[in-house]
Amino acid sequence: MAQDIVEFRTGQFSSIFITLNSSSLTVIKRSLAQKVKSSPSIFQNIAVILQFTSALEKVNLEILKSLFAEFNIQIIGVSDWKNHLQKELIIAAGLPLLGKSGEFSDILPEPRYLPVKIIDQHVENKQVIYAKNSDLIIHGNVEQGAEVAADGNIHIYGKLLGRAMAGVNTNSGSVYTQYLNAEFIAVSSRFLYQEKIPAEYLYKAVRIFAEKDKLNFQYLLSQ
Repeated sequence: MAQDIVEFRTGQFSSIFITLNSSSLTVIKRSLAQKVKSSPSIFQNIAVILQFTSALEKVNLEILKSLFAEFNIQIIGVSDWKNHLQKELIIAAGLPLLGKSGEFSDILPEPRYLPVKIIDQHVENKQVIYAKNSDLIIHGNVEQGAEVAADGNIHIYGKLLGRAMAGVNTNSGSVYTQYLNAEFIAVSSRFLYQEKIPAEYLYKAVRIFAEKDKLNFQYLLSQ
């Protein structure tokens, strides 16, 4: 019998898990350097699984991945994520999702949309708002460090300075804002960090939507 060219088999192996308890890349780098220096043979060209903690919500995971690579440590996936926001951050960094908390509900194959969720105030730093199976309307600003997400569209009648994620569980959705200077934007798993947002759309009223494999921008008003 001819041997299969590609074979998939199950097996058992021990994985190294890493937990980070700081959101400071400087502190993480210093601590990592100390550990590698103390045991260089252990940390040479190893693969690790990153356990998601609340501290990581404030970290650019793409930069973190590059930081580990400087020490010849490869992150092969992220475990213990608990919500849609964390899931989007992991996907945005191009890291595999290895597991989630049991508290996180499975994606609905055919979501039943509920009435629009309306927030009549600013969304402040460290606040998290999620509109499950509905659109989200915010009559105020989304401040730096705040996170808003919706399975449908997000309408921000104010400034978007924090993070916004639309179309979380769908292939459609848009973010509408009267002023764009977001830390992070994602629509249906397409994403951009602040430094990648096209400069011509910053500080303007825009719609952000996904098309093919990228985010597109459209002015809401004549600029």
